Amino acid sequence: MLIAVLISYPLCGMSAQGIRDIVDRLQSIECYRATVDYQVLMSLQDDVRYSVDLMSKSVPGDTLIPCEYVIDWKVNSDESNAKGFSAYFKGNAYAFRGERLVEYHHEREPQQFMNRGIGAASIPGVHRQALFINLLPQLIAEDLEEIMTSPDYVYKFHPDTVVDGHRSKAVEAVMTMGGEVYREVLYAFDYDSAMPLFSEFENNPGALAEQTITSRYTYPQEKASCTDISEENLREMYPEIFDKFRESNYAIENLPGQRMPSFALPTTTGERYVHHAGDGFRTATLIVLIDPKSTFASKTVESVRQGVSALPYNADIIWAFISNNTDEIESVVERPDVGEHLLQSAKSLARDCGAASFPVIIFSEKDGTVKDVIVGFNNDMSDIVIEKALRLNMQ
Repeated sequence: MLIAVLISYPLCGMSAQGIRDIVDRLQSIECYRATVDYQVLMSLQDDVRYSVDLMSKSVPGDTLIPCEYVIDWKVNSDESNAKGFSAYFKGNAYAFRGERLVEYHHEREPQQFMNRGIGAASIPGVHRQALFINLLPQLIAEDLEEIMTSPDYVYKFHPDTVVDGHRSKAVEAVMTMGGEVYREVLYAFDYDSAMPLFSEFENNPGALAEQTITSRYTYPQEKASCTDISEENLREMYPEIFDKFRESNYAIENLPGQRMPSFALPTTTGERYVHHAGDGFRTATLIVLIDPKSTFASKTVESVRQGVSALPYNADIIWAFISNNTDEIESVVERPDVGEHLLQSAKSLARDCGAASFPVIIFSEKDGTVKDVIVGFNNDMSDIVIEKALRLNMQ
């Protein structure tokens, strides 16, 4: 359904007010969920079709973007099983695509969240680069604001019309730059609720690289409910992705000061070691996340044991191997010493702690509070273990 180029529309007060009402309603959505049938029709390449699940929560006080979101997508094709997700909350951005999970955190690298360049050539911050982010109602509101205020656009508001078989309120607009039509836009919103129903974008109309993008929205029958968006919930939603494809140790490095996460892991002798978040340990405890296949596995065990044996108090060690191969594990730790626990299948614990590489040593105080961490092997590890362990509170 292609729209015709608008010849000329004066900035009509009635049109502006009608669009302003829709913008206000889109910005006021507290919880939003929808599924979008997204199609890209291209003159030079094969057409592509996606299914996109949207969840967003308005956060007016966030200066980076007016909402938190999770966007889950997949290609609808027999030839492709490509899929991915993007998420943003409280200055944290995540994106999984092509077997790679990347993440950015504003407190660590604020420059990544800044726009680069000016005008049409501007590149937005990473939190605004997510695939399909412009389908979110809060971002549609921003686009409508630009359509109303930019001198590059002419537009018209249709207060009561039918688009794609639905009674709608619609916005048509044309963007012209340098005398050439750059973009044609059609947005359709439900007549009663003002929720997005349909959109169509014609990019580079009439050119060899002409591209048409259509989006059709469907909504759950029941009232939408939005879960809190946090790293913990993302790990629960995408456990395999965080297990296999996480590359950053940001989360584990920010674990100090928090309670040790819950875990229930088998021992190599068929028993089970259980720790609940909020519980303490018998004494100060070192939790060592370790891969038995690592070049540094045996050296890590040796260094940690040397460090702990030099302490003026008794500390427990939990060897938490991410493997479930008992033979591999026992080749690194043949038998636990007194105060040691030998656990396996610890990938879930590594994920919950945010560990992306190994070894990792977590120093927990007796009350279960994480005091410090070491990420990676160091030739001076036994001395570092002594230094950090001496700071633990034994009460």
